Amino acid sequence: MAVWEFNRGEWTEAYVFLRLLGDGRIYGASADLVKDELTYIDIINIIRDEPDKCLIFERFIKDEVAYVQSFKGDEKLKIITAPELTEKATFLYEQIRKVTAGDRKIEVPVIQEYLEGLSINSPKANLSKSAKEKYGAKTDIIVTTEDSFDHVRTIGGFSIKSHLGSSPTLFNCSESSGFVYKIVGCDVEGMHRLNYKEGFLDIISAIKEDYSLEYIGCRNEIFEQNIRIVDSRMDEILHQAMLMQVRYVDGLNSSKVPEVCKALADLNPIGVRNPEVFYEAKLKAFLFASFAGMTASEEWSGRKMLTGGYIDVDRDGELLYYRAISDDIFENYLFRHTYVDRPDRGYKKELAVAGAKAAIDENRSLTDEEIFWIEHSEKIDKKTKEKKIVKNAKKGDFGYVYQDGDDFYIVINFQVRFR
Repeated sequence: MAVWEFNRGEWTEAYVFLRLLGDGRIYGASADLVKDELTYIDIINIIRDEPDKCLIFERFIKDEVAYVQSFKGDEKLKIITAPELTEKATFLYEQIRKVTAGDRKIEVPVIQEYLEGLSINSPKANLSKSAKEKYGAKTDIIVTTEDSFDHVRTIGGFSIKSHLGSSPTLFNCSESSGFVYKIVGCDVEGMHRLNYKEGFLDIISAIKEDYSLEYIGCRNEIFEQNIRIVDSRMDEILHQAMLMQVRYVDGLNSSKVPEVCKALADLNPIGVRNPEVFYEAKLKAFLFASFAGMTASEEWSGRKMLTGGYIDVDRDGELLYYRAISDDIFENYLFRHTYVDRPDRGYKKELAVAGAKAAIDENRSLTDEEIFWIEHSEKIDKKTKEKKIVKNAKKGDFGYVYQDGDDFYIVINFQVRFR
């Protein structure tokens, strides 16, 4: 039997699955993430629609005791009590909380055995293509619910965001996201001098002092196309926000989205008549689009692919939900509870730094062997215990100066996280 090794976020999806079936109810939240005792949905069942099978876990009450009946298609598999599921959820939560920052993946044998007994092969649902198309690409769990207000039953896909580990991301940084700037006045010597500084904000500060930045455009055509579906001038808005966030343009001392919005309104980079209203509306639209399916690397039609909503898991393991509708409550929540973050710059930045140090300190270029070991790492295979050489991740791949033809450029990249 293969041992499951998953990160905190993936195990948290199993926690939500167990907790929802065990508790049978989840409460709504205000824009400030405060529990609303009057707004809730009752859990009727949870569906695991996967490529090789469809499992349904249906709650029912008998003699005042809550049970869960599992099905594989029309075949009845197993009946378990709801309190048993809540007990397993509590145990899993304690195991997730014990994980240290350095542990990328963990094993929870007790929960693995329990879930496998329910015919589940992974803590994270591997949704079928048809399920993703029906319920949304960012769906983590499919739930049939009954609303507290009108008692209507609906089936919807919910996205899960967990605060049990590092802050969850709303818009993910990638090699496709980011904005390209030409460094006016730079040459080869200047490139090495800038990259020698290593620190990203130090590089930006030196560019501001000795050169100037000329905006070229989005790094990737798909990213540009997607954000322009949100607004035709969204790239102008976001790139100016990034220039302020990295302190090339003055006026911003915070990474919180409301503060970024206020700084944009004060600057008013595209000269609108009502900046206080305009930039808040556009940032909310970008945040909602990011939540509803837009990414930097895949073409987006503008369709908000969400049917259920969003489940927030706080550090105490409590669950609250938002409906997947573009209303003031949810958009205000996204706006108030997110911040702009600079992710890891990737191995190409390390390559640029090493090249700069070799050029300035030793008047030479990097050797092929030096380049190889910056691009690769030697790691121990957890299963075989043997050493293996792996290619390092490019990750965000930004924040260093590079040459293209006779000109020199830098990419500023970003991601948006919940706080």
